[in-house]
Amino acid sequence: MSSRAPVEGAVPTWGSARGATLVAMVVVAFPALASAGQAPFRQDVVVTAAATPVELSTVTRTLTVITRDQIARLPVHTIAEALRLISSVDVRARGERGVQTDFAIRGANFGQMLMLVDGVRLNDAQSGHHNGDIPVPLDAIDRIEILHGPGSSLFGADAFGGTINVITRRDTAPASGVLQLGGVGSPDGIDHPAGVLVAGRGQVGVARGAVREVLAASVDTSSGFMVERGFTTAGISSHTSMGERTSLLASYLWKDFGANGFYGNAPSHEWTNQALFAVDHRIGIAAGWQLQANTSYRTHGDHFIFDVRRPGVSENRHRSHAAIGAIRGSRGVGDRGSVTLGLDAGSDWIRSTNLGNHDIQRISGFSEWRHAPVANVQLDASLRLDRYTEFGTAWSPSLGVGWWPSTAIRLRASTGRAFRVPTFTERYYSDPANLARPDVGPEHAWAWESGIDIFPSDRSTFGATVFGRLDHDVIDWLRPSVADRWQTYNIRDVDTVGIEVTARRTLTDGSFVQAGYTTLDVDAAAVTQLSKYVLDYAPHSFVAAASIVLPAALRVAPRLEYKKRTRSTGTSDYAVFDIRVSRQFGLYEIRLEGTNLGDATYQEVLGVAMPGRGASISLAYRP
Repeated sequence: MSSRAPVEGAVPTWGSARGATLVAMVVVAFPALASAGQAPFRQDVVVTAAATPVELSTVTRTLTVITRDQIARLPVHTIAEALRLISSVDVRARGERGVQTDFAIRGANFGQMLMLVDGVRLNDAQSGHHNGDIPVPLDAIDRIEILHGPGSSLFGADAFGGTINVITRRDTAPASGVLQLGGVGSPDGIDHPAGVLVAGRGQVGVARGAVREVLAASVDTSSGFMVERGFTTAGISSHTSMGERTSLLASYLWKDFGANGFYGNAPSHEWTNQALFAVDHRIGIAAGWQLQANTSYRTHGDHFIFDVRRPGVSENRHRSHAAIGAIRGSRGVGDRGSVTLGLDAGSDWIRSTNLGNHDIQRISGFSEWRHAPVANVQLDASLRLDRYTEFGTAWSPSLGVGWWPSTAIRLRASTGRAFRVPTFTERYYSDPANLARPDVGPEHAWAWESGIDIFPSDRSTFGATVFGRLDHDVIDWLRPSVADRWQTYNIRDVDTVGIEVTARRTLTDGSFVQAGYTTLDVDAAAVTQLSKYVLDYAPHSFVAAASIVLPAALRVAPRLEYKKRTRSTGTSDYAVFDIRVSRQFGLYEIRLEGTNLGDATYQEVLGVAMPGRGASISLAYRP
């Protein structure tokens, strides 16, 4: 990390040593390509990388998919824990089970990423800290798609570093469930009894004629591993499909958690809840256009006490709302092309004892063009215009190209522009540690990437991507000294460059091994004050996970996560090792798990201690 005054229009450069490392990795992989065949990757369909569903082989961007199989086999219990499998997603949790979690992608801060459920926006206009309140139990998930880099040309505001889209299940698989009992210790330096965890979750699917229903629920409760760090969360979701044209999603999430040190040096407590309702309908074909419409309503409640010792003077209640409606049409252009046009409109409003009452409206138009001039080349371009009542107009173009020089190699490159509007908290919030300024405005960025995907066989994949992003007018919380309150300013220009490397190998018995490494370099315009978020990132991230079949019907699933962090207070590094050992007994599975087995002492969010070593036992019903 370095701090400097950026030059307008300058292009970030990458050190020769790092560039040589990438080239070396690609060269090492090439000899294995001689006998390569076509991978199943070519037929997979994804929905996040384009305005309409497309084959993964035609995507010109870096897109990662976390499958239901990975989620079931690895030691993960929440969406936040599943996202830890991707090295470029920096998961910054404030405790067990991701009770409150920030997500950052490619070095962007937690507000500069977009969270979706079935394509519906979850980003909360009150605060980006609520973007991790995802009202979908783990068993309701079909897969998670992560689009790396800018996504504003497709989805609008906030998609600086990337977009995470949680895709819910539509199949009516047999009922399944998990019951878990465990405990977790306090980190070094904290004298507190071990916390006790009890959790359960499950799903059931039914079908009656053309109607299919998938219902899922989960409950987690913990006594906590230190004062004001216990929690209880409960969620339920229902996905109803009526034929092949109409679907309805209804979901709800409730949380009650200790928030000791989350926003300052005080024993805080918080209650949040989120409800989401979304309807998607395929209208049909008119004049050659395939028409589709969707609408959604989301509401989020936040009851927060900054200091439980003084509840009468530090209590806030917030209720935010978001309503969105959209219509789009797609049609083919010639034999190898398509075009999509769309229009959507939305409104966000809040009623708050601290922030006041505010509302913002927008209307947006977007278009996407996709064309394959020859069978192994894909071109795409998109443009979106967003008009806000308070922030004016933002335009977000993107351009991408993909090329398969052989059935085993894919080359890709893309560029695009992104923007983010400030949250109500960044404009109006006030407490003893923070004082927002209402005149902060939108952030903007240009980003690019270039990568290669290699398929030595139908069971192996390797990918490498070089990326960069130029951020302008970035909002940061600053203060002259620790005795002052944090305040918001559009003060930063930030340049980020990095490399992502991924590899995966699947064996014939269903075992698999996967690994990913991401390195970042962030150059931020110098400031004379302390920074809260911009200089808090992970310059090195490594994640490895596996699911290995052993004799005697045993299966072992380890996960290792290494981070090196830098922030205004200095640097730190740590490694967290989790493992699951399981055995199937007919329709049931017994699981023994250990978390943070090395008892690492670390903080993913500055000032917020993470739990120590933990262990649990689970009984899973898996037909």
